[in-house]
Amino acid sequence: MRLRIGTSGYSYPGSPPKGWYGVFYPGSRGKKFDELAYYASFFNSVEINSTFYRPPAPGMAEAWAKRTPADFEFAVKVWQKFTHPVKLGEEVGEGDRSWEAPADADAELFKKGIGPLADSGKLGVLLFQYPPGFHRTRENIEKLRWTLAAFQSYPKAVELRHKSWSDQGDEAKRLLGESGATWAVIDKPKFASSVVQEFEPAGETLSYLRLHGRNQEKWWSHGEAWERYDYFYGAEEIRSLADRIRAWADKSALAKIFIFFNNHARGQAVANALTLQRELGQETTAALPEALVRAYPELGKISPCW
Repeated sequence: MRLRIGTSGYSYPGSPPKGWYGVFYPGSRGKKFDELAYYASFFNSVEINSTFYRPPAPGMAEAWAKRTPADFEFAVKVWQKFTHPVKLGEEVGEGDRSWEAPADADAELFKKGIGPLADSGKLGVLLFQYPPGFHRTRENIEKLRWTLAAFQSYPKAVELRHKSWSDQGDEAKRLLGESGATWAVIDKPKFASSVVQEFEPAGETLSYLRLHGRNQEKWWSHGEAWERYDYFYGAEEIRSLADRIRAWADKSALAKIFIFFNNHARGQAVANALTLQRELGQETTAALPEALVRAYPELGKISPCW
């Protein structure tokens, strides 16, 4: 179970292109239909995004643990108060949108919320996703160091997206390593300000890959947010990714490797994650939804449909 493959988020209400109803989840669902339990019948990990907007209630984390198999693990995106200067989300009002500097009490609140996942052994890693405008400055280095120290005992992956970090890449890796964190590798369109990363494992015990898609045209110019992630990794791209991930595994024989597809538009993340599983020898035994195979016929080679 060193390879943890899944998608960034599992709850995408509505029909395509925004949602997954009628392509991955059934178009008609009873009241007792459980999206997470259904998702976990295909994948061994998921990246939780809701925790970016607010710390989870302990009862929610406990429910996540209970609704998934014993060998399932969660990657939890850390609350934006630790990573972003301004508040993000549709519920944010018109008042002061700036975050106060995070404090020990904030870290304890978040730890309490994810406690049931940690207690159940299902907390695989915390993801700290910094914005593209988070430059490498003395002030930001100290902010990063403080935040990682506040979560010292947890497995950590950090997504740094501005090129100033890779301009001093050895120093950034050293900073992360001293804090017990790995530098998340991201696959996305590249621009002048984008971080420059080699496709290689970043830690001896943990590696983390986020696949956002390669929709260069729509990345900054789009009508709705889902358009940015409207990209499908073709067969050759998946085979290339699989080859590189095998090389990761060979170089870091003890590392756990998390791989998440964030190209969620049209359910493409699901199809790509299932295909990558097959390429890496983790083919699912669950019968795939017929609607998903109709949308992505290449999945018919993986397992029978419903």
